[in-house]
Amino acid sequence: MDIAIFSGKTMILDRESERGAALIIVLGLVAIVAAWASTAGYEDMLLLRRADHALVSAKAELACLSSLTLAKAALKQDAQENKYDTLDEIWAQDMPPFAIDDGLVSVKIIDANRYLDLNMLLDKDGKVDVLMVAVARRLFSLKGQDALLVDALVDWMDADDVPLGLNGAENSSYFDQSYRAKNAALDRMDELLLVHGFDRQMMKAIQDAVVVWPVSKDAKRKININTVEKDVLLSMFPAMNDTDFEDVVAGRPYESLQKLKSSRWVKSKQDKQMLSYLSVASDRFLVRSHAIFGKADRVEEYALLRQRGKFVPQWREHLIWRP
Repeated sequence: MDIAIFSGKTMILDRESERGAALIIVLGLVAIVAAWASTAGYEDMLLLRRADHALVSAKAELACLSSLTLAKAALKQDAQENKYDTLDEIWAQDMPPFAIDDGLVSVKIIDANRYLDLNMLLDKDGKVDVLMVAVARRLFSLKGQDALLVDALVDWMDADDVPLGLNGAENSSYFDQSYRAKNAALDRMDELLLVHGFDRQMMKAIQDAVVVWPVSKDAKRKININTVEKDVLLSMFPAMNDTDFEDVVAGRPYESLQKLKSSRWVKSKQDKQMLSYLSVASDRFLVRSHAIFGKADRVEEYALLRQRGKFVPQWREHLIWRP
């Protein structure tokens, strides 16, 4: 009798143990499922955020391309209206941002012919252009920089291995670098950081007066008298002063260079030669587009060569700084 009672109690205890074990298993499974659900939910949230970011990023990129199309249309219309380019024209004005769907887009057109193209230090045959080297030296001085740095820049681009002037820098100057002088024209502005003696502070000092434009047989390689920066023109004509420059600005727009030939600041034979580097029109333009869609903030720069109303793309760059 006692044994039967004990056996009954044992069976009851076994059942309770089984129920407890099953409950623990169930709770464990619930915890696993809950953890999986939480992880899956988090991953789904990340996927949705990535998809949303990809969507707004694509919208921002397309908006930049759309503003490029608008810029081309403005420049094409301008070419049909007259044969000169000036900063008073519609394409050169700062335009306020405009709304596209749920985003904002702004576009700015910059005349690259108003700056000194550093590739003009070499002529079309790749030889040193003595006149433009002198201009660059004076420009660097006006910007508070060492004029002799121009010598190192010329040596970076010219084909020979003979240092130019007192601060020339041919291959021997790069003995501690993993590269040597390029012996070819510049491709981009950032390339200046490779040139002996150049740094970012120096580049920042000259960035509002110079440009680097790819060498092209179709480009005019001229500086527009109707848009030229003050320091650039003063560097081209040593006899010119601030008052003379103000007179030049007052006389804009120029439809030809004829009036300038009798100017007071055109004195020497070199001054008269320098007039051949001027033009009244521009064929090189930078287009900077800025688009904001949600958290997507995109700035792009496009370089265009305008030829007979058509445009030849030179480069496209996604910028990480604001224009």
